Amino acid sequence: MQILIIYFLVFLCFTPCLLSISISPCAKWNTTGLTIAGNGVQGIGANQLNYPQGIFIHDKIKRLYVSDTMNNRIQVFPLDRSTQTGLTVVSSVKTYYKIYVDDDNDDFPTIYAADNSDNRVEKWTKGATNGVQVGSRCLSCTGVWLDKDKNIYMSDHDRHCILKWSPLTNITTTVAGELGVNGPSANQLNQPQGIFVDKTTSALYIADLLNHRVQKWPKNALEGVTVAGSSDGNAGSDNASLHRPYGLRVDEETKIVYVVDLMNNRIQRWKHGETEGDTIVGGYGMFIISFRFTRQREECSKIFLQIIEEKNEFHDSHI
Repeated sequence: MQILIIYFLVFLCFTPCLLSISISPCAKWNTTGLTIAGNGVQGIGANQLNYPQGIFIHDKIKRLYVSDTMNNRIQVFPLDRSTQTGLTVVSSVKTYYKIYVDDDNDDFPTIYAADNSDNRVEKWTKGATNGVQVGSRCLSCTGVWLDKDKNIYMSDHDRHCILKWSPLTNITTTVAGELGVNGPSANQLNQPQGIFVDKTTSALYIADLLNHRVQKWPKNALEGVTVAGSSDGNAGSDNASLHRPYGLRVDEETKIVYVVDLMNNRIQRWKHGETEGDTIVGGYGMFIISFRFTRQREECSKIFLQIIEEKNEFHDSHI
């Protein structure tokens, strides 16, 4: 079993002095990746991982955070690959899936984790010895994200909806899907996984796992719009289809959606308004379960992937 996190460089044409960079819709990634975390063998060592389920890149402090699920911890690695020895920042936890790292503290930014075992999102602040629950129960919680107002969004996997918790009112509301009802209709979800909130529009993007699509829910909308995959909920392997999308990321400038197409072993790029995507990484035996990309003005952009190379040895009750 090989478990590792690698990154792929994207070749872009841009002026290095620009303050912001939008990834070109025509960008091509180098398909030879570089290992940044993990040594390819599952284990408990500081340079090892065991079924990592979520990653998060903190652009400002240039660190990669990894939810090292079966080791019950969160590890941090430098992006410059100066070492592949991870630093444990959260330990002795249950089954953490996706994570979100805030930008509130450069030394120890606040970490939010989808606690799949305890059915909640936990918040870890600097100096904390235990995580604190935020919001209401989130059954088999698989995803977490924050918007610009620090509202917390949670993927309630078992109840087929996305919850939103307000720190101002301490109220949790359902903002996407029907609580406890699954289905392929535009107002429904089926075992949602990764989520993303566009800070420029407040739109919510959802990896709708068993509907095999990515749904976009504009702010205050009553139903979603399919932006990747088939709107009818059917799986497939062609460029117009997805098969169990597990995670996603959206370029907030171009609105391009990047999708972890789990069972097709690939990352798909869906340009805004298109009915088909294209494969930018994968399709050759790797089992990709999560990814993130980062844009930095002093270097090429990178795609960071979580890889499990032997699919038949990956076990997850929520897939």
